[in-house]
Amino acid sequence: MTEGYKTLWLAAIDGPIPEEEARIYWNVKEDPTPVLDAALRRADYLYVGSWGARHESEGLQSGRCPAVRIFDWLFFKGTIDRYQALLLDEELLSRLMELSQPRPGDLPTGDVPPTGFDVFLRHNAGRYLLPEEAPPA
Repeated sequence: MTEGYKTLWLAAIDGPIPEEEARIYWNVKEDPTPVLDAALRRADYLYVGSWGARHESEGLQSGRCPAVRIFDWLFFKGTIDRYQALLLDEELLSRLMELSQPRPGDLPTGDVPPTGFDVFLRHNAGRYLLPEEAPPA
């Protein structure tokens, strides 16, 4: 992994998390989140990809690689209206599959596209998704 790159893993957790803990999570605060921490230790994880600053977009265009688009969408949906982990229902599954597809304007990342992305999503339907930099040690 090249220095300065961000990584995206999807964490599928068993249930919703308290809104206050979700607020702490999405705002990257250091406050304790015992319910979330326990859920992340039990979660299923899938590596999605990595990206550097050149893959991020300041304009209306959504990220220049699938991992950025997926992270941006999860962040948007996890913080709009209320702070939450997102229920992996058919609508979210469909949207994530769409976002995971390469687009003509994408920049190379050096990542091999994740195998089993759709299998992971279908296997974890009904659980809640959060983006993580890495699974817990």
